[in-house]
Amino acid sequence: MLMKVTRLDLPRVAADAPSADAVAVAAAERAGRLTDLKYRWPARYRASWAAFLMLAAVVLFAAPRTLSSASLEMVTALAGVLAIAAIGQMLIIMLGSIDLSVSAIMSVAAGMIVHYGGPGASVPTVIAFALVVPVVFSVVNGVLIAVFRLNALIVTLATFGMISGGITLWTSVSLSVSGQAPQSLQEIAQKTFFGVNAGFLFALVVAVILTAVLTKTRFGRRIAAVGANRRSARALGIRVTAVELSTYALAGLLYGIAGVLLAGYIGTPDVYAGAPYQMATITAAGIAGVIFTGGPASVASVVIAAIFLQFLDQALSIMGLSAGARVVIQGLALVVAVAAITLGQYGASSFRRGFKKAGRPVAGG
Repeated sequence: MLMKVTRLDLPRVAADAPSADAVAVAAAERAGRLTDLKYRWPARYRASWAAFLMLAAVVLFAAPRTLSSASLEMVTALAGVLAIAAIGQMLIIMLGSIDLSVSAIMSVAAGMIVHYGGPGASVPTVIAFALVVPVVFSVVNGVLIAVFRLNALIVTLATFGMISGGITLWTSVSLSVSGQAPQSLQEIAQKTFFGVNAGFLFALVVAVILTAVLTKTRFGRRIAAVGANRRSARALGIRVTAVELSTYALAGLLYGIAGVLLAGYIGTPDVYAGAPYQMATITAAGIAGVIFTGGPASVASVVIAAIFLQFLDQALSIMGLSAGARVVIQGLALVVAVAAITLGQYGASSFRRGFKKAGRPVAGG
């Protein structure tokens, strides 16, 4: 049934129709929200999430056993360890440096747990010392790099060699007579909740706390400011050296936590327990879009990158690939992720320039 509109109805119909100004305001609000989303969650942070979703879709058909309860328990346990260590590496990279001593420092923490955590020992006290020593080692790195301005690669590589050799001289390969981490620590580190390892849940708590520190506190914002431009940060009155040393101390604490969790989950770590994490932490940071010249980074993206790497390694292992082949594929994943981030940023900038030349407005441009 058609409705007849009289002349008396025309003003009411016109009033009900949105005006051109209202449409423009709504469009501007949508563009502003889109720009804000792009600013808070840029393309380089989204790469790890896209990689994880693609991997999950492939694994669902190619290696469904990766999704079994036993497999997920191991993946979440090791992903939690990697996530905590990779967040520590992320903090160092935010300063414009890099840390190649991660694996050795983690091995020290695991070694102290096994060596001193025998029967009759006070496990909380041993854990406390196993966290303090990595902080000391990391601060020593920070002093050599931030105060004496030595090259970060050389310093941390030298630290890695000295610590690794020192552990072997100190405890031998087995770390202790029994070679076992304290039973109470094993029970905690191996506990699961609905198929998810407790260590991974702890890693999520650490990630939430670090996100709040980096985004809500003055100290956290200064880390990114120092890494982005040390000279400008000093001109703004920021105590650059103090920020750098504090960041190294925080990273060392995270390495120590990762080493303790690793010792508890494995149960019988050796002096080489932390070896895989030297490159894995750097790979996770690269896939997560962390800028290696310094500046802001996303903790959430690092956590997802850690899950992606551990999930990928487990899927490849179930498919029968050797350890060497798995390392090669993880390296390729890093190259592809970094290339995708670079091409995506280049493509977006070219797209904006093209629209500007055409005289058309671009949100966020």
